Amino acid sequence: MRAQLAYDTVIVRFGPEIGVKSRPVRLRYEKLVVRHVRKALRRRGIPFSALKYEFGRLFVFTTEAVEAAEAISHVFGVSSTSPAISTKPELSDIVSTGLELAKALLSSGMSFAVRCRRAAEHPFTSLDVCRALGDRILSELGHLGLKVDLERPDKVISVEVREDRAYVFSDTYEGVGGYPLGVQGKVVCLLSGGIDSPVACWLAMRRGCLPVLLHFDIRPFTDDRLVEKAIELARILASWSLGAMKHIYIVPHGQALARIRESCPEGLTCILCKRLMLRVAGRLALAEGADGLVLGDAIGEQASQTLRNMRVIDSALPGLAILRPLLCFDKDETVRLARRIGTYEISSRPDGGCSAAPRKPTTRARLSDVVKAEEGLGVEDLISSALSGAKKVRIRA
Repeated sequence: MRAQLAYDTVIVRFGPEIGVKSRPVRLRYEKLVVRHVRKALRRRGIPFSALKYEFGRLFVFTTEAVEAAEAISHVFGVSSTSPAISTKPELSDIVSTGLELAKALLSSGMSFAVRCRRAAEHPFTSLDVCRALGDRILSELGHLGLKVDLERPDKVISVEVREDRAYVFSDTYEGVGGYPLGVQGKVVCLLSGGIDSPVACWLAMRRGCLPVLLHFDIRPFTDDRLVEKAIELARILASWSLGAMKHIYIVPHGQALARIRESCPEGLTCILCKRLMLRVAGRLALAEGADGLVLGDAIGEQASQTLRNMRVIDSALPGLAILRPLLCFDKDETVRLARRIGTYEISSRPDGGCSAAPRKPTTRARLSDVVKAEEGLGVEDLISSALSGAKKVRIRA
C-alpha cells in the first residue's frame, strides 16, 4: 500500500510577463497577485496558515495543498502552482523527503527524473541534489525495476531550495498567466450570449482589465433565452473576478432595431445596429470611468466583421479604445478557450437568435451611405431611450 502524501505547501509562480517589468512595477503586481490568492482561498473556503511572499515566488502553507493549488491556478497573474512537501534546506532532509514522495508516486517499471532549482547559497549544488536523491531512489526502490529517463520520464521529482526551506513536489497545475485583475483599469464588455463575446471578455481580464458587462436586449427580435444566457455567462465571468464584478447592465435595444429596419436599407441593418450599440456603450463607459470597449469580433466571421465594415462601425465612436481580443482567432481556438473558461456549455445552448438579420448583408459598406441612413433615425433619442431603460442586474457568482 502506497504512503499518503503529506503536502503542506503550494508553490505559486507568477506570470512570466510580470517578471520582465521594472522592479517597482513587478513588486506591485506580485503583491497584488498575493492579495488575490488570499481572496481566492477564502472564497473557496480553503484553510491556510500563512502566505510567504518572496520576490518571484509565493508559498502558501495549507493542509489542503492540492485543492489550494487548483484554486490558485485560476488567479490572473499566476503562471503555475505545485502542491509540495516542505523540509529543511539540508541535503539529507531533502533526500529523505524526496524518497517519501517517490515511494508514493513510482510503480514497477516506471521511469523518473530528479530536477532541482536553488534560489540561495548552500553547501551543495543543484546537481548534488539530483544525484543524491536519484541514487537513493534507485537504492531503496531498486526492486521495482525503475529507470532514469531525463528526456521523457513517467514522473519527475522536483526540488526547489530557498534560503530557509526546501520544497519537494511532482505535479504542476498550469495557471492562466497574464496580469493581476484591475491593473489596466476598466473596460465595457459587450456580452451577446454567444461563444465569442465571453471569451473576449475573459481575455481582457487576463490582461489586467476589469470588465463592466453590458448586454443589449433585442427582444422582440429574439426570445427570453438570450437574456437568460447572458446573465448566466456573466456569473461565470464574475467567478473569475474574485467578487470584483457584481452587476451586468441589460439595455433595451429592440425598439432601436425596429426603427433601423423600418427606416434604413436592409443590407446595412447589422452595421447600423452595431454603431448604435457602440454609442450607447461609449456613454456607459464614460459614466463608469472605463477606457475602452471589448467586442467578440473575429475577422470575416460575420458580414459585419469584415475589415471594411469594422472600420465603418468604429467610426461611430472616436476617442475610445475599441478592443477585439479574438480578431485573429479561428473558431476552434475560441471554442477551446470557452471550454477552459467554463462558458461553452451555456453559450452553445439554443436561443432565438436575431430575426432582424438581413438576408443579404453588405460586406463592404460605404461610410457615406451609413451616415446618410442615420440622418433620419434620431440617433440621440435612441441613445437616451436605451440608457434610460437600462437595468443593472446583480450577479451572484
